[in-house]
Amino acid sequence: MQNDENFCANGLVAADRTPHPGLYEVKKVYQDIRFRAAKPTEGRVTVVNGFSFRNLDGYSFRWELLRNGLVTKSGTFAVGKLEAQKQKEVKLALPPLKPEAGVEYVLNVFARTKAAAPLVPAGHEVAREQFLLTPAASYFAAAPGGAGALDVKREGDKLTFAAGQVRGEFDTKQGRLTSYRLQDQRIIDGFPEPYFWRAPTDNDFGNGMPQSLGAWRTAHAARRVQRVTVGEQSANGLPIKVEYQLTDINAPYTVEYLIGNDGAVQVTAAIDLTGRDLPEMPRFGMRLDLPRRFNRLQYYGRGPWENYSDRSTAALLGTYQDSVNGQYTRNYIRPQENGYRTDVRWLTLTDQTGLGLRVEGRQQPICFSALPFRTEDLDPGLTKKQQHPTDLKKRGGVTLQVDLKQRGVGGDNSWGPCPTTSTAYWIKSTPIATLCA
Repeated sequence: MQNDENFCANGLVAADRTPHPGLYEVKKVYQDIRFRAAKPTEGRVTVVNGFSFRNLDGYSFRWELLRNGLVTKSGTFAVGKLEAQKQKEVKLALPPLKPEAGVEYVLNVFARTKAAAPLVPAGHEVAREQFLLTPAASYFAAAPGGAGALDVKREGDKLTFAAGQVRGEFDTKQGRLTSYRLQDQRIIDGFPEPYFWRAPTDNDFGNGMPQSLGAWRTAHAARRVQRVTVGEQSANGLPIKVEYQLTDINAPYTVEYLIGNDGAVQVTAAIDLTGRDLPEMPRFGMRLDLPRRFNRLQYYGRGPWENYSDRSTAALLGTYQDSVNGQYTRNYIRPQENGYRTDVRWLTLTDQTGLGLRVEGRQQPICFSALPFRTEDLDPGLTKKQQHPTDLKKRGGVTLQVDLKQRGVGGDNSWGPCPTTSTAYWIKSTPIATLCA
């Protein structure tokens, strides 16, 4: 029987009237009260009344200053009876901001209703905006490596390292980490591997992505180690470079490890697509698996709801915490890509004692998802196959995907073309892409 599958069940609100994450972005884009700031570091913010008839006397306004994702100061400000289609500059009492390496400040402003109205309670947020007060480069300024004494031993193809309470092993023949333990407890089950695919969204199916970008679905699997180079130990640690050939797409792929003196491991992955005729890459990143007990998540990035490169302005930069189970967006009628976070500075996955793994972006923000499922569990293949979330079976661990970037999730419509004008949607076809975490 002819049917449109879930075409009429994939809007902004689920059948049980719970909002899909995209609804928050629509609210942000549609808000009638807007904020601009030519010099936000001076606390000068322009409030724009976009209503056609209503003044702003019925709204209260609040600001908050965040330092590395945490609120350090907040206050209110008055706008008064700003008439429709008018604007007004206000001055916020921001403290002086001293530039510091590894520190960034952001300013959040909000508008809320003063009194209740039909369907809208008092104190309901109707508008928000965030201003970056310091350049991102100041946060990602190079920081010295952790202190400690790194002990390295080699026996055949096995390289072992120890620093403080960290113990690890590296297989120089396979070119990968094989063990990483903290306080003699296993922290990682599946070690970082390249991954380029995502479970197709409804818009992806509409524009034929499973077929047109299919070369990337298994591009990670067929990789041949070309060369492993163990460098000289220095004050920064021990460098190891692994060069692969991704044989299915005939592309060089390189991973550089730097085992620090404190036992932390910096991982830098790069792919060279120079002269290769390949379709757009759905994502560029790596994934790893953690034991199930590391189910407590905290991160500094955009949130609290899922967000993507072309759907992130409503998700403000800040620190958030959740469980891994809570990261899965349960009200999508069909399993697909979900639970993503962008512009992330760091994340931690810990057990109930606080022991676990911390991942930081070096030199640039990262993106991630931490779910009790793998992409393969959410991906039905070339057709939707009428799957539902209840068909999914949780895995016995946590799958952590760490990316430089993933393509956007929007569409000019949901049955054909990709966005033609949104630069946020695409992963640009630069010859070499690099992820450093």
